[in-house]
Amino acid sequence: MSSRIYPRSPYAKLGGYVHLPRLIDKARLHLQGLLLGYNYKTSGFDRHLLAFLGVDGDELEAAVSHLGSDDQVLAWLRMKGVMHTPSEIEAWNQAMIAKAPDSPEKRERFSQLLRQVGGSENSGVQTYFELIDFEERRMEFEARRATAREP
Repeated sequence: MSSRIYPRSPYAKLGGYVHLPRLIDKARLHLQGLLLGYNYKTSGFDRHLLAFLGVDGDELEAAVSHLGSDDQVLAWLRMKGVMHTPSEIEAWNQAMIAKAPDSPEKRERFSQLLRQVGGSENSGVQTYFELIDFEERRMEFEARRATAREP
């Protein structure tokens, strides 16, 4: 990814879904050639969200390219993708927000990544969402742990 252009926080919500505004931002950045070879559609939370929504990453990117606003993309997703109940969305959100390293190998890799972005074991960073916000200099963890926000 580009060194100083960051998508929105993974905690940001659209249509009730955490990470969706970030996914849309990544599609826009990719269309502008600003992801520097990073394939967001096949990795991490982006891949998980695309699967949960039941849409193909290339189709989403095409929709983002011709639809103007986040709300238009959300309307397209509601027509094209899997419909979820509010409780299903909230359960998915909480699982993603709470996702943390769950093995010794993943904890070691997480610690390495945290150190690479200037953190330490004492930084208070425990989850992958927190690591993303720490790296991108958005560090309001306690408030975000309590509730993800929707603009």
